[in-house]
Amino acid sequence: MIKLKLVDAANKQPYVNAPVVLVFCMNPDRVKMNFPPNILKKFSLQDATLAAAYSQLAAHALGLSSIWIGMLDEEKVMRAIGTPLLPSSILSIGYPQKMLQPKPKRNLIELIHEV
Repeated sequence: MIKLKLVDAANKQPYVNAPVVLVFCMNPDRVKMNFPPNILKKFSLQDATLAAAYSQLAAHALGLSSIWIGMLDEEKVMRAIGTPLLPSSILSIGYPQKMLQPKPKRNLIELIHEV
């Protein structure tokens, strides 16, 4: 039931109905620094996003497939999982139907921008 609510909250993306679904939430109250609220919110968003990225790397190291979903209806996610915390993303994890080959890497010159 919760997964179906999360599918709805994630714009009907079927991948959210994976065997394992992790929801990463921001918690600015955990930051113990003296900064304005907007900076604390930004930091907690970055913190939650990094946690999701490292979880995705860990899943890959175990031979699992994952999909990071950042486009979601925050209010619907909060209701679905029963939390007052603002969600940043959903990570769906499962066994791949087939292993995909890595995409070719971009040339370094394409990633560098001079100012």
